[in-house]
Amino acid sequence: MGAKVSISLGEDDIAALDADVLAGRFASRSAAVQRALQLLRESELADAYAEAFGSWVDDGEAAAWDAAPDDGVA
Repeated sequence: MGAKVSISLGEDDIAALDADVLAGRFASRSAAVQRALQLLRESELADAYAEAFGSWVDDGEAAAWDAAPDDGVA
C-alpha cells in the first residue's frame, strides 16, 4: 500500500475519472490516477530514448554502425 495524498482536480477531470471507474476501466479513482502516472513516466522515457537516438544519429554514430558487417566481425 502506498502513501495517501490529496490532490485537487477540476470538475471535468473528476467527472472523467468517475466515468472511467463506473465503466469498469479502473477499480477506483486511485487505480486510474496510478495508471495515468505510469503512462506519463512511460511517455517521458520514450521521449528520452528518442532524444538519445537523435543525438546518436546527429553525431555520425549511425553511419559508423551502418558500415560494419552484419555479423559484427570486421
